[in-house]
Amino acid sequence: MTGMKEYGTAIKVQGRTVTVSVRRTAACDRCGRCSHPDIVFGDNGTLIVEAVPIGEVKPGDVVELEMDTGEFLKASFLIWMLPLVSAGAGFGLGYLIGRSTGNGGLWGSVFALFSAALSFLWLHEYDKSSRGSGRYLPYARSLRDL
Repeated sequence: MTGMKEYGTAIKVQGRTVTVSVRRTAACDRCGRCSHPDIVFGDNGTLIVEAVPIGEVKPGDVVELEMDTGEFLKASFLIWMLPLVSAGAGFGLGYLIGRSTGNGGLWGSVFALFSAALSFLWLHEYDKSSRGSGRYLPYARSLRDL
């Protein structure tokens, strides 16, 4: 597994996830992942992150968090590009349909907004379904195991 690594302290282990407190770094400002519902802000500039434990992780352990680069890039592509591509395709379709009425730009804009909104709804549902699998969550490994 490759990707950006961060270190934190395991707070709670529950089922297939571990809750980790991580100190915010300069890399946090560029990542954009903090907008996800599995990440909340704690006290003193810390983040509270849900992760998938690798090996045995106990509360109080110092853990290494790692996000698989491929999964992170897939998620980023979906979040940023899908709405743009949908809006572009919607505009093109709306323009072609609206051209016959003489209002291609208006219909293109309406279809673009509708297509982008549909893509956001799909992304919301996809996020809910993938949250249970832990697919886009980072992995946490106790430093005791290293």
